[in-house]
Amino acid sequence: MPARLRSYLHSPVAAMLHYSGSLAARRFFRTRVLRRDLICVLGFHRVLSPAEVAGSNSQPGMIMKESTFASLLDYLTRHFRVVGIQRVQEGNRDGSRPWCAITFDDGWKDNYTRAYPWIRKYAVPATIFLATGLIGGEGAFWVERVTGAWRDPSRRRRIQSCLAPILAAGKATPGVDGVIEYFKRMSTARREELLTPLLSDSLELSRPDSVDRMLSWEEVGAMSQGGIEFGAHTVTHPLLPYEDEVTVERELRQAKLQLEEKLKKRVRAFAYPNGDWNPATRQRVARAGYDYAFTTREGWHSPEQDLYTIPRVLLHEGNVTGHDGQFSPAMFTLTLARSG
Repeated sequence: MPARLRSYLHSPVAAMLHYSGSLAARRFFRTRVLRRDLICVLGFHRVLSPAEVAGSNSQPGMIMKESTFASLLDYLTRHFRVVGIQRVQEGNRDGSRPWCAITFDDGWKDNYTRAYPWIRKYAVPATIFLATGLIGGEGAFWVERVTGAWRDPSRRRRIQSCLAPILAAGKATPGVDGVIEYFKRMSTARREELLTPLLSDSLELSRPDSVDRMLSWEEVGAMSQGGIEFGAHTVTHPLLPYEDEVTVERELRQAKLQLEEKLKKRVRAFAYPNGDWNPATRQRVARAGYDYAFTTREGWHSPEQDLYTIPRVLLHEGNVTGHDGQFSPAMFTLTLARSG
């Protein structure tokens, strides 16, 4: 179903549930009657201007417009208590308003240029999980490079031709999203082996004026001084369950050491790239010295749950706006309800 049609169908349902008080009543029952000290950890990736959205190669599920983000923060400060991620260990001890925490993954430059000014304006805590090896570099994520190449007809045909046997066998679904998902489910070494010849002429996608740029260490330092907390997101952003033990250990420990050296602070939190984890990676995260870790599994967290598999509610433009393209409290509330 097209995204625009889904929005038109969801918006009236969301409005009915929100303004009837049904969702608020459900939340009251869960948090007060059942005495579940739930915290909602919100996950973001990118905050962009309309022009930057048009120029970005990131997938829609990673993007929120700056105006939407500003409206969302305004709503959160009026209806939630926004807390730092370290409070997940405590649980919600204040029954007057639900608690939420704000997190960002990867370390995109727009976290500093677009999101950070609004975070400062509304004086809310936030945490950014950094893929340390990409900070201050000139390269782009492989996902954005694939998307950029796909938009060019000749490159798209070349990718489709190379992947024809895989597509024919049903190992990947047609379209760029299916191709990206296929490449995610393998080790970094294997993916680079397959993608290098396909993307060898797409280096301009990471040009200095590209929208899809990462933070610099100077920007990280400025935000750290301004109260933003930082956690680790590995060094090179591999999906850990698909890597060997040596790679996983290196990615976990080096990311922590690099961040602590740069920020002169202990790094306690970790976020799994793409949210992917298994029992072995969870144990290695704990052994590497992190106190808690975040997945992308949807849900609210309660203090009796595992601190190394904390769920989050991932937000983007499509699940917090109405059919008019503006921030919708009803759609946001419905997204939270569906996740809880």
